[in-house]
Amino acid sequence: MNIQFEYLFRDAGNYKTFGEVVFTNQHNLAIAFVITTIEKGLIEGRWFDPDRWQIPRFGFHKVNAFGLDGFLWYEFDAILTTKVKPNQTKDVAEWLSIISSLPQPRF
Repeated sequence: MNIQFEYLFRDAGNYKTFGEVVFTNQHNLAIAFVITTIEKGLIEGRWFDPDRWQIPRFGFHKVNAFGLDGFLWYEFDAILTTKVKPNQTKDVAEWLSIISSLPQPRF
């Protein structure tokens, strides 16, 4: 089964935009392992930077001359197993290794 990562962005008015990415799961990683690895990489247990995690930003977040126009963080929503065709070139194991290798942000 493939792995679907669901995420969202909330603007200042709490309007939400949802998205998902689907990875292959060639190593048959358990969903509990995938969730635990993701949770370890989240900021305050909820947020992440999609650029650092190498997943797509939503279309309304464009890069301008001063950097990103809008907020950096998106919100983790869910992880599911699915038969939906992958829309990412990376396997979930490769993606999790990217997340695991990132230093935790400091505030």
